[in-house]
Amino acid sequence: MKFRIKSKSKTIFLVFEDNKVWGILPEKVLHFFSLTPGKNIELDGGLSSKLFKEIEKFTWEKLLNYITFQERSAWECKNYLKKLPLEINMAEKLIKKAISLNFINDTRFTELIVESLLEKGKSSIETRNKLFQKHIEENIINDIISKYYTSENKIEILEKNLDKALKRYSRFPDKKKIEKTLNYLTRKGFSYWEVKEMLEKKITNKR
Repeated sequence: MKFRIKSKSKTIFLVFEDNKVWGILPEKVLHFFSLTPGKNIELDGGLSSKLFKEIEKFTWEKLLNYITFQERSAWECKNYLKKLPLEINMAEKLIKKAISLNFINDTRFTELIVESLLEKGKSSIETRNKLFQKHIEENIINDIISKYYTSENKIEILEKNLDKALKRYSRFPDKKKIEKTLNYLTRKGFSYWEVKEMLEKKITNKR
């Protein structure tokens, strides 16, 4: 098998087998395989297997660093490996390994996201959209959303957002303020009729 390398940074190189990119390795490791830029090197089966193992080992360490300081979804990790880049089958192998070791857990990731967005007063629709952007499976999203967004805290979140919106548009006349508040909150994923009902109650109580 013929291999070549191409500089990615000062110390990191892309490793190619013919025209197929396999991954990245530091110069200090490539030195043992006599791989240098601008040259095609023939490696026998034993050496090529060792090279692939070095790529896998180095990338595994990179992946661990990526997930150490922040919870990541499986999709984010796949995207990270793709951008390194890493050969797709090797990437799938590392993702499966991380999942089996519970280093990647989409349910845990989803719960953390939902807790954070709930604290910020985001509607269930906003939260759901955010999770879809992270490519979380729909069944996981549905389970966690139903667990955290109870009927009680949905009312609290709506009231919190309604008060903020009314304050935001306080300089406008009542009719314009109501119109802007309704439009603003429905864009944020709240039900038009629920917003309207709560808004009417607040206005009635103020009179």
